[in-house]
Formats: sequence, C-alpha cells, structure tokens
Amino acid sequence: MGFLTLLAINGSDLINQPWNTTFSPYIALFGQGWLLIPVSFIAAALFMKTRDPAVLSMFMIVTGALLTAGGLFGSFAPATFAYLMFTVIGIAVLFYNVFYGGR
Repeated sequence: MGFLTLLAINGSDLINQPWNTTFSPYIALFGQGWLLIPVSFIAAALFMKTRDPAVLSMFMIVTGALLTAGGLFGSFAPATFAYLMFTVIGIAVLFYNVFYGGR
C-alpha cells in the first residue's frame, strides 16, 4: 500500500501550464535566454551537414526573428536582444555569402 502511494504523481501543473512546468528547470539555470542554446546547436549541426552558409543564414534569420517577435520574452529584454543579435549574425552571414561566397 505504501509503495503505491509513492508512485502517485500530480499532473495538474503539467496539464494547466505545460510550457512553464516542462522548461522551468532550464529557465532557472540559464535564464530566459536558455532557448538560444539548443537553437545554436541546431544551427551548428545544420552547417556541418550542409556546409552551405546560405542555408545556415536563412535558419538563423527565421528562428531569430520568430523568437524576437514572438512575445515570449516581453518581460525580459536581454533575451530579446540576444535573439536579435542572432538574427543580425544570420543577415551578416547571408551578405557575406552573397558577395564573397560564389561557387
């Protein structure tokens, strides 16, 4: 009987606030800008797979713009600035590829 009581899990927080409950450890460790870590790893893997700066820059521009304008970080301005810089780096890589990366 005691063993079954230990296995009881209250899932109401996960149902009511799935985003906050799932990612609260990462937010507590890294702050609101934690999402830049997996996005950066995806960008690095994309570049290693394709070796094409144009594809990488488009990924960086799209994800950075969506995360900046998404309203997730309205109360935390440094995270918005970090994603904006991610977008600017993507635009710089795109211009570099257009002007100097001809094949």
